[in-house]
Amino acid sequence: MGKYTISHVQYFWYLEEARVQWMLDTGFGVGSGSELSGMLVAAIGLNFRKEWHHNKRLCAKAWVTHIGNSSFRLLQRLYSEDGSELVAEGEISLVCIDDKHRPRPIADEERSHLQTRALD
Repeated sequence: MGKYTISHVQYFWYLEEARVQWMLDTGFGVGSGSELSGMLVAAIGLNFRKEWHHNKRLCAKAWVTHIGNSSFRLLQRLYSEDGSELVAEGEISLVCIDDKHRPRPIADEERSHLQTRALD
């Protein structure tokens, strides 16, 4: 069986999974009943750094890079399982929304929460 390269679309799927796990781990964007809520993706970009294959595991990391009035950006990176090789990296902009799906200001408590996860 040969090695199959991961499709460029799958990288976004891996980052989405990692972002959801980041939200669950940090508690940011988790509503009542542990449901994810209150955010929309406004923009996403990805730079491919290394070809990767299906038979090799990846690990993901994320850091807050910017906090605005109603949005924030995460830097996301995919590494080899041992962390020695950067495979892909990109940023995602997320907008906090209200019940009517309109942008809402990030509350002071949320802002503090995000700042503790900011890239130094």
